[in-house]
Amino acid sequence: MGTPGTALRYRTDNKTYRLQTGQTPIVRPPLHNEYGLDNFPNGMNAVVAVISYTGYDMDDAMIINKSAHERGFGHGTIYKTKICDLEEGSRKNRSGRTVTKLFGFAPEGLQKAEDKETIDEDGFPRIGAMLRSGDKIAAWHTVSYDPAADDFVNRDGQTSFFKYKEDEIAFVEEVRIIGSEDGTQPCQKISVKLRVPRSPVIGDKFSSRHGQKGVLSQKWPSNDMPFSESGIQPDVIINPHAFPSRMTIGMFVESLAGKAGSLHGLAQDSTPFRFDEQNTAVDYFGHQLMKAGYNYYGNEPMYSGITGQELAADIYIGVVYYQRLRHMVNDKFQVRTTGPVNSTTGQPIKGRKKGGGIRVGEMERDALIAHGTAFLLQDRLMNCSDYTKAALCRSCGSFLSTAPTVSEYGRKKDKGGPGNVTIRCRRCAKLADGINSKADVWTDGQGMRFSGGDDIAVVAVPGVLKYLDVELASMGVRLKFKVDP
Repeated sequence: MGTPGTALRYRTDNKTYRLQTGQTPIVRPPLHNEYGLDNFPNGMNAVVAVISYTGYDMDDAMIINKSAHERGFGHGTIYKTKICDLEEGSRKNRSGRTVTKLFGFAPEGLQKAEDKETIDEDGFPRIGAMLRSGDKIAAWHTVSYDPAADDFVNRDGQTSFFKYKEDEIAFVEEVRIIGSEDGTQPCQKISVKLRVPRSPVIGDKFSSRHGQKGVLSQKWPSNDMPFSESGIQPDVIINPHAFPSRMTIGMFVESLAGKAGSLHGLAQDSTPFRFDEQNTAVDYFGHQLMKAGYNYYGNEPMYSGITGQELAADIYIGVVYYQRLRHMVNDKFQVRTTGPVNSTTGQPIKGRKKGGGIRVGEMERDALIAHGTAFLLQDRLMNCSDYTKAALCRSCGSFLSTAPTVSEYGRKKDKGGPGNVTIRCRRCAKLADGINSKADVWTDGQGMRFSGGDDIAVVAVPGVLKYLDVELASMGVRLKFKVDP
């Protein structure tokens, strides 16, 4: 996230990420000034402490000072463009006389006050209006051409609306009319730019300029943050275990340089290979820190914000340029209770946009088996997936030969609903000949009379098992299931 252009106000990109509180970096190369990159800030100068403070900084997670967050640290905005097209789904109109829809409220129709909260008199979105899911964005009505009046006339008095379907709150930033240059054609399409505010939340991704990316794990209250003897509190806390194996020494040097630069009020040069074994970067920036009255290596004694006691070790603290990345939890989280299912298998569909589920694959299944969590395995793979009750013949072990019965008089035996339908097995039943009593006889609805085939069990199975049975039967393979008594 940064500043993606100069004319942001006049751009209508499909999606644009913008950092609201960008700062110019203290540590920068000379080309930064030559290119004029101060006009396009893409990060913040954060006071970063390297300390394992709470356990919320494990595995590349990072803690942000809640007060820094409230002052605007990392606040960003997403600009989205939505097209409202009246011609969508219809063929292109060649002349104005074939126009069938126009923006605006129907002239003779009923106009509700609640519709005017987000829509202006002309039927376009109101600039600055706050939109929630389901709110109306633009109004339109059907028209037909009246040759006598040489105008388009609405006849039904009905007003229809375009609606905002996203879950996040958005604000109308700009409305553009799209049409011919001469303006002789009625407006058939508008472009609406929406502004979605995105302040940092737990799960959002940040990174320094050295590839030390991490996820925000907690917004820690300011009064519980560690503080130095001069009262400085870090904006960001990262774990020291992020460094040994990765050896990102450049971040240590930037921390020293940024700290020295902020104390002396000067921008530091980050051109590589300027130092050697005799004149080291640590020596150069360390002397600057010493002149300002700070420790040569950037370490400082710090005090616990919870107990007030001095921490046993000096803490490495400095200023590092942090960037906010476009990977945000609001774009990625997926949750489902019940929802759409696949019509063939009965299992939940996939896809975050469609309200689908996340697949429990083979490796997840193996992990559940290894943990011995049998009930959880059954819950994930059957109960919450494609649980069905099916009739199974105990004698022949088949799902496919069972069928609901019909009485001899043409009426189904289902007085108690689907659960009480009498099921019989056609494969195990015999044709009813002779003088069998009517109590034992059942018909299949096609005139055939049977008796027997009543050794039926109702079992709970995954719906896809029945589908597999049918698929194999089509290839000439019969499955036989055994049901314990």
